[in-house]
Amino acid sequence: MIKVFLIDKHPVIRQGLATVLEKSAGFQVVGDASNVQDALSQIEELKPDIVIMDAFRGESDNNKDITMILQKFGKVKIFVLTDSNREHDFLKAIRSGARGYLSKTSEVSQLIEAIRLVAADGAVVYSPKLAKLFDSTLQETSRIDQLSQREKEILNLVARGHSNKEIASQCYVSEATVKAHLRRIAEKMNVKNRAEAVATAIEKGLIEITPDTFET
Repeated sequence: MIKVFLIDKHPVIRQGLATVLEKSAGFQVVGDASNVQDALSQIEELKPDIVIMDAFRGESDNNKDITMILQKFGKVKIFVLTDSNREHDFLKAIRSGARGYLSKTSEVSQLIEAIRLVAADGAVVYSPKLAKLFDSTLQETSRIDQLSQREKEILNLVARGHSNKEIASQCYVSEATVKAHLRRIAEKMNVKNRAEAVATAIEKGLIEITPDTFET
């Protein structure tokens, strides 16, 4: 059972998400709040696996909310569900530690699948359009000029939201080999984790992000 906590300033959004998730097998919505400050004590008590939140609510530097939650509750995974389609917001959310980032216009089936994937092994999940852009524009630059063809392939699959197990299956290698490749990718790109590897690729211009990138 995946325990979920919801943070959104709009009660109707929280109620709608709760209804959708409760109707899907394997989810339990354990609580909700309109803001992070009100959520902290509940998260500590309820110990959700995933916090779904909109990090962009018209306030200043809301990614501090993501950082605050992760600092206090290191095991929880943050999933951003937002109206924002700005590259800046996406990059800040991922760099702050968010493991998922989808538009509120996403299909319910896509959201459910994405949450399950993030809960399963912490894979990073983005919009399908972002994955397509990553597929079509990955190329040699000074940041990745040492990456092998196999490492580029794996980085592609990471950007498309695949878990280590799925990557291993598609590449016909073991999960241990995938993890080894990911370590080398992190070393060559001078990043700390898979989320930052993809975010860095976007930030350095390997992917062109358009206003509708995060729309489905």
